[in-house]
Amino acid sequence: MMRRNMSICVWCRNREQEVCVERCRQEGKYRYLEPEPLAHWELPPELPPFRELVELSAGERLAVIYLRAYYLGKREESCL
Repeated sequence: MMRRNMSICVWCRNREQEVCVERCRQEGKYRYLEPEPLAHWELPPELPPFRELVELSAGERLAVIYLRAYYLGKREESCL
């Protein structure tokens, strides 16, 4: 089992819980990541510097990029 990356998990629907969804935690690839809607005052997560991004596992990289794109897309939708 892979250790979960809390910088990803805080943006997941389980960010207020101690334990991730069982399937997500067991698999360790973040395939069950389900972002929660942000409060109106919250900003989407920032991408880490590129040198840090390339050090992440493939699953972590995809999760970080997906979360950023998801929240930016939701933000643009709300501005329409």
